[in-house]
Amino acid sequence: MCVSGSERRAGLRVWAALLAALLWAAAAHGCPHKCSCSGSHVDCQGLGLKTVPKGVPRSAERLDLNKNNITRITKVDFSGLKNLRILHLEDNQISVLERGAFQDLRLLERLRLNRNKLQFLPELLFQSNPKLGRV
Repeated sequence: MCVSGSERRAGLRVWAALLAALLWAAAAHGCPHKCSCSGSHVDCQGLGLKTVPKGVPRSAERLDLNKNNITRITKVDFSGLKNLRILHLEDNQISVLERGAFQDLRLLERLRLNRNKLQFLPELLFQSNPKLGRV
């Protein structure tokens, strides 16, 4: 059986599309390196992390980042985590919370920031978090 060049290229495009879909699915539903994930709970506590890990599943409802060495929370660290309801950041070294750090977390109900090195909080830091009842 002889396969033409255009048929071979079409076949390669199909494989490339399948690979891209698999990689996207892994990124959307994967778990950050060193963390453990169970359902909508992502547990990254006590891992010595210095920054918020990349690759937290968008479906996460609870994220435990306590007991690490995180020093700064940027405005993009939690972007896209629209289902997050519980965020534990206690027992870190956080000294800076950038304005807009929690802006995508509209469903956030509980946030723990105790035992960090925060001196002040930016103005209107929680304006996008109407369900936040416990800090």
